[in-house]
Amino acid sequence: MEIIYTSLIYTLYWMARIVPVIAIGIFATNFAVEIGLMRKFDRLIKPISRKANISAVSALSVVTCTFSTTAGYSMLVDGLNDKTISEREVIATTLISSFPSILSHVLTYFIPVVIPILGLTTGVIYVCMVGLSALLKTCLGIFLARIWLKDTKKCSAIAATNHNNAPVVDKKQALNKSAKSAYNMLKRIVPTMFITLFLVSVAMELNLFDRFSAILGPITSFFGLESGVALISATAIVNTTAGIILAGSLLAEGLITTKTVLIALLLGTVVSFSARFAKHSLPLHVSLFGPKLGSKTVAISATTTLVIDVIFILVLLML
Repeated sequence: MEIIYTSLIYTLYWMARIVPVIAIGIFATNFAVEIGLMRKFDRLIKPISRKANISAVSALSVVTCTFSTTAGYSMLVDGLNDKTISEREVIATTLISSFPSILSHVLTYFIPVVIPILGLTTGVIYVCMVGLSALLKTCLGIFLARIWLKDTKKCSAIAATNHNNAPVVDKKQALNKSAKSAYNMLKRIVPTMFITLFLVSVAMELNLFDRFSAILGPITSFFGLESGVALISATAIVNTTAGIILAGSLLAEGLITTKTVLIALLLGTVVSFSARFAKHSLPLHVSLFGPKLGSKTVAISATTTLVIDVIFILVLLML
């Protein structure tokens, strides 16, 4: 009973520290999206899209992916149906959209959720690595577009859209939607956080980390890593947020280092990448682009992500 009581105190302590920060961050960033501040990123996205030989439809799709990936991809579907864009242009554009797509996640998930959990230094480094991975995929998409679409007329200017003629935002409605989004996000995160922190605390009280460390010691020491890397990776495979929560708690206790956390989270992505893409990306892509093209876009994106993550892990191991 003493172990359970101590673990509950530990869990509630960390929940009290982290949850309010996460709640405020989620609410603030969602409110910024609702009132249209995300449109400021148009100036960053448009120059990137113009560097590739993509049509106006594809260029607008890239910009739209900053706000909604599904909405952006739907524009590509319309272009395919109208035969104004080719399948190769779809593949290239979905890759180009990688960085714009991650921007909204950075503002609504990584900054308000991941950074408070992992801490400022580790969290910022991890977010930067995620962003760099997406940026590299965007660069690959631009490279492929310039090779594949040499005869495609460049988009000289994106026509005026509802981005430029946005309706007046009802701030009260934006507040309500932001509060609802924050509540829905917390409903998913808080139970996972509580259970993970509680189990970690129980494991620490029972000295399970020390025992696990003894078993994996020879393997992890060969690479100069703590045994916690296996625990974090295994947890991240099942649930990314749970893996991040576990990493944050171990990092706060001084049981692992920033380097270990980054490698562990990347390893979790590498091990589970096929399952994640099959579970999340494949249904969306197939439903929009059809089985053949949808599967092809997912396979190319997944393989690119895998290669980039493996490179990141090797670089971290050499540091």
